[in-house]
Amino acid sequence: MEKPGDHATESSETIPHKSDDLENTNHPDESEHQSHNNDQTETATTPESESSQLSLPQVMEAVDDFIQSLSSSTDPLQEIPPAVEPFPETVDSLVSKMESSGLGRDESEDSAFIDAVNRISISVIRLRELNLDSTPVSSWLNRASSVQHRAVSLLDEEFRHLLDRSRENKKKNGDGYNHDHSSNSTHEPDQTGLHENEPKETFPPESIATLKKIAGAMISAGYETECCMSYETSRRHAFKEELSEIGFDGINVEDVQRIPWESLQGEIASWISIVRRCSSVFFPGEISLCSTVFPEQDHAPIRKRLFTGLISAVTIRFLDFSGAVVLTKRSSEKFFKFLDMYETLRELIPAVEESDSDLIQEIKLSQTRLGEAAVTIFGELENSIKTDIGRTPVPSGAVHPLTRYTMNYLKYACEYKDTLDQVFQHYEKAETDETEPEPERNQREDDEEYKTSAFARQMIRVMELLDANLEVKSGLYRDPSLRSIFLMNNGRYILQKIKGSTEIRDLMGQAWTRKRSTELRQYHKSYQRETWGKVLQCMNQEGLQVNGKISKTALKERFKIFNNMFDEIHKTQSTWIVSDEQMQSELRVSIAALVIPAYRSFFGRYKQHIDSGRHTDKYVKYQPEDIESVIDDLFDGNPASMGRKRT
Repeated sequence: MEKPGDHATESSETIPHKSDDLENTNHPDESEHQSHNNDQTETATTPESESSQLSLPQVMEAVDDFIQSLSSSTDPLQEIPPAVEPFPETVDSLVSKMESSGLGRDESEDSAFIDAVNRISISVIRLRELNLDSTPVSSWLNRASSVQHRAVSLLDEEFRHLLDRSRENKKKNGDGYNHDHSSNSTHEPDQTGLHENEPKETFPPESIATLKKIAGAMISAGYETECCMSYETSRRHAFKEELSEIGFDGINVEDVQRIPWESLQGEIASWISIVRRCSSVFFPGEISLCSTVFPEQDHAPIRKRLFTGLISAVTIRFLDFSGAVVLTKRSSEKFFKFLDMYETLRELIPAVEESDSDLIQEIKLSQTRLGEAAVTIFGELENSIKTDIGRTPVPSGAVHPLTRYTMNYLKYACEYKDTLDQVFQHYEKAETDETEPEPERNQREDDEEYKTSAFARQMIRVMELLDANLEVKSGLYRDPSLRSIFLMNNGRYILQKIKGSTEIRDLMGQAWTRKRSTELRQYHKSYQRETWGKVLQCMNQEGLQVNGKISKTALKERFKIFNNMFDEIHKTQSTWIVSDEQMQSELRVSIAALVIPAYRSFFGRYKQHIDSGRHTDKYVKYQPEDIESVIDDLFDGNPASMGRKRT
């Protein structure tokens, strides 16, 4: 403690002659001296008083001038300007106010607070860079740093609160994922990071604006790591909840190899639905929100890192499931599911374009494996056609099951024609790059055949294999006419399938379709020649006259031959099948046009030579009108009924 004497001595040394003045002056002089001292005191305290009376915008302006001077001044800073001196305390009081009221209640107050934090952060960073050796400056810097840390901690807390609030509101309102959704729906991101008509949590525009300001303030203050950690933690929880609502937790890679295909199909359908939901809604929504909260150009690495970190684990799990499915035993029924999965991953790639390139490559690699599996299965279709060498003909010349299976398979495959073209192009390129020298490869690519699509070339190859197989199978029929009917049935079925599918028709081309129609007409002519040529020949006039007169014996024999041939054709070919109604009608019409006029002419010319004798019905079994009725029985696949003969 100080002694009184010491204190008096010190005071008299600090302010000399003060007691003499007080003793030797009268009241007016004393008043004058007091007034002079007050003036000095007022002069000495004016800057501090002025700074305490400045409004917040004025203080901000003073701080801006101070920050500018730090960049432009060449003289070392020795002290903080009086107007700036109390700025840490000003910010500290704002922090206290925000701690009690919270951000998001008054936009102007929020902006003023964040602007103040930005300024104190810039001041701290600039002073640290200058590394000044000044006690007043260091003292102010320490105060400002402490306030800055407190302010940023509050911002971080508010940042997480705003991010979590939408998820909490969603739970409160009971908004969940509607499983009856369209997997092909598309969504365009709007300025708030949301998508129309999607069941994601919503961020009010004012919350988005506040999040953006807080993120900018924290990053400018040097707290990028903390800001990103808070953002990533909150969004990971939100994303996990969203995925859980749509069944993501049910995707079990370990079960893929154990469960039967019927059950696995359901798992694949669920996988496709979830991945497409992520592609069209969740991933675009996340990158849009991220781009809104971190919009600056120099924030691009932050956006990429955050987005990649958020979707990587989910995407890898998607790919693990895909890889496990590819490793299951190959079979034809898996072909279309593999293509569905291939397309699903193709849709996923644009949704992750702004993530790390390694992740995109992983998706493309999984896509390639699915494509290779599909190519292998399609190749097994070719092998099944080659190895189908059954020795038993299809009854009645009907459409062969192999034809039905192959054409239906191709019809459904053509619904994926763009995908299959992409798959086969990739496969052919990989195969030729390994085995074919470049000059030969360039020459092949100039060939007309190669200018068609890769999948079209595969289709044509399958059709050629099927044609060759059917040609062999037609040889199983001993009757040449039935052989023609078999080829007509199968050819017509193939042609109708092609005409009924725009995709197949476009792939095969008009020239191929015309060629197929020409082949059908040739089969038709072959049938007429084999079946009805001999019938027409027996109605020929040659050999009916002996010495210039009609021989009744020869004529009766001719009618008898016609009756037997026509009965046999009716008996046999009424059991044959022409399943296409139009072709069945065309065949009957063409037969009638060929046979009825010839028989009517033969009947009209020679029946009178038989009418004069006995047992006319024994030889003239059919009236011309009966022929059409009998022809109408052909190709029904039923035993013949002779009860239609007219009397």
